[in-house]
Amino acid sequence: MTEIVSRWREFEKMLAAEGFGWALAYAPADLRHARSADHPHGARLDHLLSADYRAFVAEIGYPVIGFSCYDREGISFLPPEPMAVLSTMVVDLDGRFPEAVEGEPTTCPHAFFAGTDLSDICGYALAEDGVWLVEDSLAVTHLGSFTKWLLGFLADQEERVAGLGAEEFTEPDRAADPHRLFDYSLSGFAAGEQSPYSAADLELSWVEQQADNPYSYGLIDAEGRWRIPMGKQYVRVRPFRDETAEVILNVPGSTYAGPWTRIDPDGRIIGI
Repeated sequence: MTEIVSRWREFEKMLAAEGFGWALAYAPADLRHARSADHPHGARLDHLLSADYRAFVAEIGYPVIGFSCYDREGISFLPPEPMAVLSTMVVDLDGRFPEAVEGEPTTCPHAFFAGTDLSDICGYALAEDGVWLVEDSLAVTHLGSFTKWLLGFLADQEERVAGLGAEEFTEPDRAADPHRLFDYSLSGFAAGEQSPYSAADLELSWVEQQADNPYSYGLIDAEGRWRIPMGKQYVRVRPFRDETAEVILNVPGSTYAGPWTRIDPDGRIIGI
C-alpha cells in the first residue's frame, strides 16, 4: 500500500468517526459523459497521468467529497470520460485551448483530474511536471507532484472537518454530488446504483453541442465513425447498453421529462 493510499484510508476512517461519512461518495470508473462537438474523438491524456496518480485511482477510485451543494472546498475526482471532456477546456499559460485534429483524439497539455467547480472549470490538472491549480479554465499555479498535492489536500480537509462540529452540521440535500459530477453525466447515477457497462457499450459515445436548446446530439463509435450524425433529433439521451439507448425524441409533445424511446446504434426506433 502506497503512502497516499494509506493516508486516504485514514481520512475515510476519520470522516466516519466524526460523523461525516455521508460527505464522501465514489464515482464509478465508467461514468458516461457526452463528448464535446469540438472534440468528438475524445482526448489523449495518458502521457500526463503520473504513476502515483494511477496507483491511487487503481486502489481508491474516484472520490467525491462535499459538505454542501457547490462545496468549493470539497472535490470531485473525475473518471476517464468526464476528465477527457473537461481537459479540452483547460488553457495553457498563453491562453490557448487544445487544438482538435481531424479524426484523432485531442492531445491536451493538462489532464483535469479533479474539480471544485465543474461549470467554471476550477480544480486541479496533471501536466508533465505535476499538478496545477486551475481557475476558470486557466492553469495558474504549479503545486508539485500528485503525492505532494494530495497529502496537503488531506491535511487541509482534516483541519476543516475538525472545525465543523457534526452536531451542528447535518447532511444537506445533494451533498453526495457537490459539484454536479453525476448530474452532468449521461446516466446521473452514483457508484453502486448501476451495473458496469460492457466493452461494446463503451465503444459508443454520445457527442453533444450546447449552442442552443434543445442541444444537438450525435453518436460516434470507437473507430471514429458517425453512427448517428449531429442534429437536433433528440431532447435528451442516455448511454447505450446492449445495443440499445433511451432517448427523448424532439417531436411535438415531448418535454425534458419524456417520453423515453428506445433506439439502436443507427438511430432506428426499436419496437416500431
